[in-house]
Amino acid sequence: MKDLKLPIIKEKALKSKILSMDDYLEFVQFNLKQAFDKKAYVKWKKMLNVNVSFSVK
Repeated sequence: MKDLKLPIIKEKALKSKILSMDDYLEFVQFNLKQAFDKKAYVKWKKMLNVNVSFSVK
């Protein structure tokens, strides 16, 4: 452990705005509308379905 050299950060941290729960909910809903592809999701879910019967003996 004597050889372990951790970085020392000398810069000040950025002051970011703390979101309220309403702002955060709005942010998440906006991202879902912009980034979520419903057609691709439905296609992926159909691909995951198993349509071959099997039994456990």
